[in-house]
Amino acid sequence: MAPRRRTVLAAVSTAMASAAAGCADPLADATEEDGHDPETHRDAATAFVEDLATDRFDAASERFVAAERERRGDPGRLERLWMGYSAVGGAFEGIVETAVTTGTDVTAVDVTLAFARGHHECRVVVDGRSRLVDCGVADQYERPSYVDSSSIATGDVTLAADGCSLPGTVTMPADGDDVPGVVFVHDSGPVTRNAARGGTQLFTDLAEGLATRGVASLRYDKRLPVCEVDPGDYTLDYVTVDDAAKAIETLRATDGVDPDRLVVVGHGLGGRAAPRVAARDGETAGIVGLAAPARPYHELTLAQLEHKVSVGDREWTDLADVYETWTDEIERVRAGEYEPTETLLGKPGAFWDSLTAYDHLGTAAGIDAPRLFLQGTRDFQVSAADDLERWRSELEGADATFETYDGLDHLLMPGEGPSVEFAYAVRNTVAEEVVADLADWIDGL
Repeated sequence: MAPRRRTVLAAVSTAMASAAAGCADPLADATEEDGHDPETHRDAATAFVEDLATDRFDAASERFVAAERERRGDPGRLERLWMGYSAVGGAFEGIVETAVTTGTDVTAVDVTLAFARGHHECRVVVDGRSRLVDCGVADQYERPSYVDSSSIATGDVTLAADGCSLPGTVTMPADGDDVPGVVFVHDSGPVTRNAARGGTQLFTDLAEGLATRGVASLRYDKRLPVCEVDPGDYTLDYVTVDDAAKAIETLRATDGVDPDRLVVVGHGLGGRAAPRVAARDGETAGIVGLAAPARPYHELTLAQLEHKVSVGDREWTDLADVYETWTDEIERVRAGEYEPTETLLGKPGAFWDSLTAYDHLGTAAGIDAPRLFLQGTRDFQVSAADDLERWRSELEGADATFETYDGLDHLLMPGEGPSVEFAYAVRNTVAEEVVADLADWIDGL
């Protein structure tokens, strides 16, 4: 049974990753047009998009080559992909243009889609017979309008972390001196310094938006994916807290930054870890949790998957299989019946042990510094009712501020309708009001 579970998890991971990346890997040796007649491929791609736009997800699935139909062409996956576009873009208005790129074995057709709130890209990969091999969001990141590029300066740094060199970026107000500073702490899983996901870059938006408003920051590539981590070493401290503490030291020594006004800003799991980072440092001026989970993390993990499985009208078989597996595994996590190197709910046992040993609510209550928690109402991963209210209850009477934002998702970006993970790759930006509130709060420390 165990080998099948690993296969299912890998299949889901690959499918989601290829969508977010725009299906670029098969085209490493691609050339524009390359002398081939692209019309048949264009027709296949546009017909596929038209199927998606008219909710004909079963018909869209039939356009996939048989070997990929059950995975990348699953109707449930295709429905959620289109839900991602619609959540950000609004009503679909039509196809604007197509561009064809041919590779050795496959051809990519990039289809520009017009929605009520802007244009987005969909990459459709086909084989020599115009059968689909893959599809996904192919949006490119665009800087938010509230960032003034002339008022910011950036520089590269390297964190000499334990057994691993982590590349990072310091973003400063161009004319600032003795300014407050922020260290960003990542969410769960492999995350780059920009928190890039296709057409979104959460940490870039925040860093440059804050610098425009007079706040410096340091963001860095998380230990994963930069360096290998043995399963037995995969603890909250090793993959998150230790490196964040090193980042604080680095930013504190940066010219132009006020060493007494440093703030830890954690997103998702990073927000849960932020109190531990601040307690480790002992001198931070404040902590911020962006969509920070307060519930037992294994319960939250299963709840997230429940949403992914149940959203939409069609079952995504791969996700349903994982959910069945995880409902069995969560009982073992609850009981602590596993080995540190054993993977359950997608994480090694050492990770679950480290979370059990960490009293995040008590640590947050014991911090002698202001606390700020920001939460979007469309976030299916962390919720105002189950998480933000738990922080509020535990920190009653403390110097803590809580804000919610209507219509914002887990990345604190706007959208509408059911929230789906595919939307994270669709070009979007952190809401300006979030950046403004965060900057104002830091300025008041």
